[in-house]
Amino acid sequence: MERCSLCGTPLGYEDDACSYCQHPVIARKRPETEPTSSAFRPVLLCIIILFVLMTSSLFWYVTKDASSSEVVPSPVQTWSLSEWSDEQVAYNQTYSKNKPPTSYDVLRFVRQYTGTVPELITFSTRYDSIETFSSIQYMSSRAFKSELQALTALRQKATSAAPPRIHTVEFQDFSSDGSIYELRTLETYQTTQGNEPSFVTYRVQYRIQLHTDHLQITHTTRTEVKT
Repeated sequence: MERCSLCGTPLGYEDDACSYCQHPVIARKRPETEPTSSAFRPVLLCIIILFVLMTSSLFWYVTKDASSSEVVPSPVQTWSLSEWSDEQVAYNQTYSKNKPPTSYDVLRFVRQYTGTVPELITFSTRYDSIETFSSIQYMSSRAFKSELQALTALRQKATSAAPPRIHTVEFQDFSSDGSIYELRTLETYQTTQGNEPSFVTYRVQYRIQLHTDHLQITHTTRTEVKT
């Protein structure tokens, strides 16, 4: 409580002079102001907003990666035919934009196609139509012609008594943007020359698209691996 500087009489809050000696109140002591929370509130609000934004961003990033990333099988090692378990024939499967093929569907499609590659060397323009033969293989005509040219080495080693067959397939890479599927394989085919087995190995790049309601090979690059 404030007192008169002359006589020490207690002063009221709004007194302009001492009630006892009438000494004017020249200067009042300002009460020590306690720190108010008004200056602290904007800082606290900024901290809360920043925390919420950082938490939301982290949650969005984690859920985005989890939902958008396609589950791609681990790289398939070199497997023999007996190690594959194909529950269904891939050529008979139909898909749509609402029900697209999975990565395994595409891998299985290519794996089963490699089993039909030896049939391509029996193609003859005298008896067969490129359009008919390529449609059976679910390939575009352009890709089919490319395969015919690239299978020269396998055709030279093949005989009617010992037709070639797929020996191993190794998937080395797989990528997709949702409509185009690209993958690389290492394929080994076996035939027999005399009594000895003979092998031809190719590095192959495939491009596959959803054509109407089924998968179709639209491009191949097949390169023989010299041993």
